[in-house]
Amino acid sequence: MKVPPTLIFLVFLILISFTACEKNSDEVTGVVEIYLLEEFETVGEGAGIDAASAVTKPKPLVKYDDLRKYNAEEYFFKVTDDARETIENMPQSVFGIAFAVTADDELIYTGYFVPLYSSASVQWIVIDPLFWRLDNRMYVELGYPGLIEGSVIPDHRNDPRILDIFRRDGKLEE
Repeated sequence: MKVPPTLIFLVFLILISFTACEKNSDEVTGVVEIYLLEEFETVGEGAGIDAASAVTKPKPLVKYDDLRKYNAEEYFFKVTDDARETIENMPQSVFGIAFAVTADDELIYTGYFVPLYSSASVQWIVIDPLFWRLDNRMYVELGYPGLIEGSVIPDHRNDPRILDIFRRDGKLEE
């Protein structure tokens, strides 16, 4: 029996449409958010946070919609006025308040909100919750009051998952 060419063409179109509907495994999904930590353990004698022990609060402190831009060269987020107010008005501690940055609901890195007036040295990723620069810039830095020579702090501030999400939405400054 001979198969009509239109039937072959129809089957071909159906097969093409099924493969075209497959989700691209390289597609960037999700959002970047900042959470306060409910629980965590430190590593060794320093301030390093063991990511495996980190438990975030149920709701983000800073939602993705409040992160207007991310500058990958200078490591700062530009945030909305609402996000700035939320951070400024949260309880402060001279020892720092632990946070986590997530991408697509996966913990990428942890750090501490440490106010500029603190006399405690924190050798981990830090954000000053009270010192804001132009355009609501929130800088994410290594160590407070700076990185001590010889200290090693894992630096995931420019993790590709974070950058890909910001790039996807036109929020990345490189």
